[in-house]
Amino acid sequence: MNERDGSLLPTVAGSGGLMELLVVPPLTDFTTEVVAPAGAVVLDLNEHLVERVADPSRLRAAAELPPAGPLPALAGRAAAAILERKAFDDAHLRAAGTALRLAEDPAVRLTIDGLELAEGSTQSSRDVAGAAGRCELFRPEVELAREVAGGRRAFVVVDADQQLPAAFALVRALGAELVTLCGRLVRRHAAALRRVPELAGVRWRDWSPERVIRGLWYVRDTDPVERVRWVTGTRLPPPSGPWAGWLDAARVAAFPAEALARCRGLTIIVTRIDFLAAVTGLNGLTVDLRRLLAAIPSGVPVTSELVVGAPGMAAGVVQESVELLADGAGGVRLAGLRPYRMGIRSRWAGPSLRFPPDAGNDLVRWIEFDAPETMRAYEVTRMIREWRERLPWLPPGRLAACSVAGDMPAPVWDPCAEVVCLVRWAAGSR
Repeated sequence: MNERDGSLLPTVAGSGGLMELLVVPPLTDFTTEVVAPAGAVVLDLNEHLVERVADPSRLRAAAELPPAGPLPALAGRAAAAILERKAFDDAHLRAAGTALRLAEDPAVRLTIDGLELAEGSTQSSRDVAGAAGRCELFRPEVELAREVAGGRRAFVVVDADQQLPAAFALVRALGAELVTLCGRLVRRHAAALRRVPELAGVRWRDWSPERVIRGLWYVRDTDPVERVRWVTGTRLPPPSGPWAGWLDAARVAAFPAEALARCRGLTIIVTRIDFLAAVTGLNGLTVDLRRLLAAIPSGVPVTSELVVGAPGMAAGVVQESVELLADGAGGVRLAGLRPYRMGIRSRWAGPSLRFPPDAGNDLVRWIEFDAPETMRAYEVTRMIREWRERLPWLPPGRLAACSVAGDMPAPVWDPCAEVVCLVRWAAGSR
């Protein structure tokens, strides 16, 4: 199976047929959707969860409950007011993120673009299984999957680690013998996942469907438009048609001019920027972005997500990078900040010392490291917090909608006091 061709459908060994039910567990980018293979029915539990949690009536009802403090209650009402407008703009996106943060659960904590376990780490299958058993937030989606599946085989797409708790819960609810796990995370870490006791009996498929950006986030008129493919990780742009992406600098800089000419929005992941002639990517290599920027059509938004804390990147160097991007150096603006994580299989061009993973972690995806002139963890946390407070409207770079959003929004989206409150809540809670 060619991973790039989301239109092809993998056959099920021994079944004599094709995949019928494709299940997308939460939590993943809700501004994208899976491209349904021919003959498949897609059950998007991620979309279902976000719509349920971000329902304005639910937010208003939660704001009236006694445990809600004054600021969370006001933030919930503000989010409800914005979500009712159905504008699908930056304000709508951040309001949906606020709704996710306000969703309380004993096992997981949600953000606009991620999930954390209340106890432990998604690098431990024991912690994930424990969270899956305690989680109440996903229960309606799991029950919906059980009802829709009706005893037939379900292909569960796991592209990222934040989907693992829901995926474990689905295996338990649907029955391991009726589940096939697929997706990008499964492809990269199949060997480790196969050893997890809670997943014994499931089938495995080295296949991942493509995604497109939901039209509501970039279509501003009624004219029919081509679907914009969403390109991340090691995927390549489609052979034809428009695309947008969230990609490492060293990787996207090598794309051919013909592909770049079809780009509709791009978020470039960097660990350092010294104007556009010297940009460092996730592998420590420095690339020149001038050819890329010349090939992308005029008016297409190009942003950079800065990854803070990479080997050999001292605080002063990173601070200069943030300032350049915040000023929109060369027309490339800042699109979020996040901590650097050294992947278990990643390579870094400069010197670094890697430490063995914790013995209890059997789903290791990143490891601890040390290197000269590298920021400490507390410095990384402090810098990210300070810049998010200075730029509270800063978009999260990993969301597809942000890559095609165009100009940076104003510091205050609306004169409404509720919206101002929501901006401050979002800045302090990410």
